[in-house]
Amino acid sequence: MWTELKHITAFALVLAVGAFVVSAAPSSQQKSDTYTWSGELVSVDTASMKMTVKSRVAYQDAVSELKQFKPGERVWVLWSGVHDYSDAVRQVRRLEANGKINENFMLPAELVSPEVQNQYITIRIRVPENSLAVLQGVSPGQWVTVTSRHRPASEAEAVVAVKPFVSQANTKTH
Repeated sequence: MWTELKHITAFALVLAVGAFVVSAAPSSQQKSDTYTWSGELVSVDTASMKMTVKSRVAYQDAVSELKQFKPGERVWVLWSGVHDYSDAVRQVRRLEANGKINENFMLPAELVSPEVQNQYITIRIRVPENSLAVLQGVSPGQWVTVTSRHRPASEAEAVVAVKPFVSQANTKTH
């Protein structure tokens, strides 16, 4: 009986030490501070460093809630996403007075129109200067991939990069 108790105690100790080592080890999956989403390019205004894009709305509730907004209103777009990727808008909220973003997948934007067309809304966002040159090669109607920051400190930090959804190198045939 004492031998069994010693074995059980030793086994429990090994499990406890193993659990501690595993929890103390650095995570092999680093959390990204950015996420990507895609949309159809409508226009680019290089003077204001802003891009207008159409993005898909994920939920019918979000479509219904858009009726409370006016064209040109500043909003927070909440994306439906996991880890570092989103494919659609989950919700649109009014910009709060303190302006602090306290959730992941939250992007400050201008709602160009609250009208939904084929499950898409049109928003205007600020883009970084280094993305403006890339956008010159993208025509309206083509798709772009936007990299945005989780919980940006300001609107200027919200979008990290914009690139064509499909690179020209991928579209050539041999």
